[in-house]
Amino acid sequence: MTLWRTAAVTLAVVAGLAAGPAPAQEVETSFSLPATTFSFLPVYVADDLGLWSKRGLKVKTSVIVGIGSMNAVLSKSVDFTLSSTPTIIRANIRGQKVLAIASASDQASVEIVLRKDVADAAGITGTSPLEKRARALKGKKIGLQGLNAIPHGFLRYFAKKGGIDPEKDIQLAVMQPEAELAALKSKQIDGMAEVLPYSTIAAHGGAAIVIGSAPRGDFPELNPYANNAIAALPTTCEQRPKLCTDIVAGFAEAVAFTHDRPKEAADILRKRIPNMDEGAFDEAFAMTRKGIPRSLAIGDAGLKNAQELMVIGGMIKDEERLASFKDIYTNKFMK
Repeated sequence: MTLWRTAAVTLAVVAGLAAGPAPAQEVETSFSLPATTFSFLPVYVADDLGLWSKRGLKVKTSVIVGIGSMNAVLSKSVDFTLSSTPTIIRANIRGQKVLAIASASDQASVEIVLRKDVADAAGITGTSPLEKRARALKGKKIGLQGLNAIPHGFLRYFAKKGGIDPEKDIQLAVMQPEAELAALKSKQIDGMAEVLPYSTIAAHGGAAIVIGSAPRGDFPELNPYANNAIAALPTTCEQRPKLCTDIVAGFAEAVAFTHDRPKEAADILRKRIPNMDEGAFDEAFAMTRKGIPRSLAIGDAGLKNAQELMVIGGMIKDEERLASFKDIYTNKFMK
């Protein structure tokens, strides 16, 4: 071998040693959310802090409104969704097999608010007996995002505690939360059934009071309550178990960060939902954080109560109940 060829080979070897092994290629996957709201804080934390990318995942996160998020998983256009547990239960009732692999919230975030002047006329406050607060809904026009969604289920559930028929005694106005807040102020609606933080925004603005609240403990009979969960097609986790393990592990780290470093987690959330009143934000954030369990394990008790809400709240018929939940969730992808 000539001198110049020997030198070239030596330089190539040294360069190769200096460079080290080639980095592993990122595994691409996708994650859909049904809204931009407080409940999905751990996903925002995982995204912003690179908790999935450090595990070799390139996660494309998108918002596909409402039931569209679950439909995207069922159609295989998205790998994972963070959706309500009732949505997961209802999909399985309809034969659309989807698997919950990690709990994301064990507390519902729905609150029912009533315009302050309407509440005053009915002689109720936020501390009046629950049944009296529920009866105040009779004849009122209530805003919500969608029919037969979780807030609608809770509205029906709450109304029945006051002995009124939610189908006959309440008028519904379907609109987006921002429109609901505007309609509340202009007195076009009497109240709304919404998830955090929209209820706290209404209350802190002085336009309304909270009369029924899951996160404030008005429905203890539904605890424990399986609220949101990470879900995928069973085949996704059967064929790519490491992917599901890494998704859950990144999410678990984000949950720990949310609990251990609340100020920084709140700053991440503010980027998604900016320009909120500070008091309304802090109140909604505290209730949301309380409802995010450190353990991501899913259990039958929470699913049973979620299904009970669905039946009483008119989201499914009594005869549609799942007799067993063993095929709709697993905890095996948790480290």
